[in-house]
Amino acid sequence: MKLLSSLPKHALTRPAYFLLIALIFAPFTGRATLHAQTDIDLKLFNGRIIKDIAIIGNKHTKRKVIQRELLFGTGQVFNDSLVLQSKKRLENLWLFNRVEFIPFIEKANDDSVSIIISVTERWYFFPYPVFEVQDRDWNKLTYGFGFAHLNFRGLNQKLQTSVQFGNRRGFKFTYLNPWIGDQAHLFAGVYLRTYELDNYSYDFPEYHFYSVLHFGKYWTHDFMSEIFFLRDHIHVNKEDAHYLASGTQTDVKYGLGIKTLVDHRDLYAYPTRGWYLNFTASKIGFFEPGLDYTQYVLDARKYIPLKPFILAGRIYTVQTQGHLPVYDRVYFGYTERVRGHFAEVYQGSQLLFLGAAVRMPLIKVHYFSFNSPFLPDVFTQNLKFGLNVGLFAEAGQVTDRREQFAISHFIKGFGAGLHFLLPYVEVLRFDIAFDEQLQHQFILEILMPF
Repeated sequence: MKLLSSLPKHALTRPAYFLLIALIFAPFTGRATLHAQTDIDLKLFNGRIIKDIAIIGNKHTKRKVIQRELLFGTGQVFNDSLVLQSKKRLENLWLFNRVEFIPFIEKANDDSVSIIISVTERWYFFPYPVFEVQDRDWNKLTYGFGFAHLNFRGLNQKLQTSVQFGNRRGFKFTYLNPWIGDQAHLFAGVYLRTYELDNYSYDFPEYHFYSVLHFGKYWTHDFMSEIFFLRDHIHVNKEDAHYLASGTQTDVKYGLGIKTLVDHRDLYAYPTRGWYLNFTASKIGFFEPGLDYTQYVLDARKYIPLKPFILAGRIYTVQTQGHLPVYDRVYFGYTERVRGHFAEVYQGSQLLFLGAAVRMPLIKVHYFSFNSPFLPDVFTQNLKFGLNVGLFAEAGQVTDRREQFAISHFIKGFGAGLHFLLPYVEVLRFDIAFDEQLQHQFILEILMPF
């Protein structure tokens, strides 16, 4: 099923493609300044009482958005571990180019410490053109225009809308409020989309009006659960009606699901330690006798620092009970892929993916600023750059029956890549991958697969 019970992290980042192009060329129009990572030994301040906390640099972001991510407050004892965790929590908001915690002592014999939290905000409102290569196929171009507000009302709310033409023409609207009710820390969101596409299995046109409403609660910063309701109105041409579960030109798919997420990663975009566990269960087929199936999705990831290396692993599986309609089949080759078989398509109702990787920094993250007559300061100050290298191995299988799973039937791939740590896009990745016969392919994408 095309599950969107919570907004994918990449769903609101398309403006970054176009901003990245501007940032690549803009430094040539002015003088650039490089800033190394600020190295302060926070352990020197352990045991002191926190006297004051000053927040600077947040011109648009509300102060409470920053405060609620802090694991410490005034009157508490300074703890370097909590300060570092708080810094990473602010970085994971993806609202700031840079976050710095600067503790200082006013008097030599004073047993208290004050902390300055300095943030450099990203730009948050983007009118942008839409240019998408659907399913990594250049014959499936989608184009249009849209608007994204990534810090709506200064409260880290996400708002995006776009109009699309070409292969996947339609309309899209997304809204997410990640924090409702102060200490209750509830969240809610809505996703609406109209689109058409050619069915992946039988190549006939489908017309969708898809909507999801989800509501949940963060029990701790790292642990949340939600309930979601979905409705998908699927319409096909008269000659294709026999493909639908209802036997008519229209299926109306209703679904109800629950999701539980535990996310102990230090950084979402490029984790170096921690683990991630996502379990989703959904029941599809209310009010439509021809639709009746249950689907379970498990995504488990682990990251282990072993200096200078980072070890990463992932297990991902989709398990289905019941018969899937032709528009809800499970695939390798679209959202989920095995590198080495990147462009190949496999379908079924059950999926299993296994992945392992080792990564190492080549260039430590630095920050640079420059002046440009073409871009405002918010686009040119404290922009990060780093470079990592990685090796990976992946394998997986898609089948219609669980008992058909077998290592001998898995497709397998391995390879290496360069990971550029950049502002706004977070990670730009160049991979070379090999299959079992050592046939190679080059891959260019943003963000990490795990």
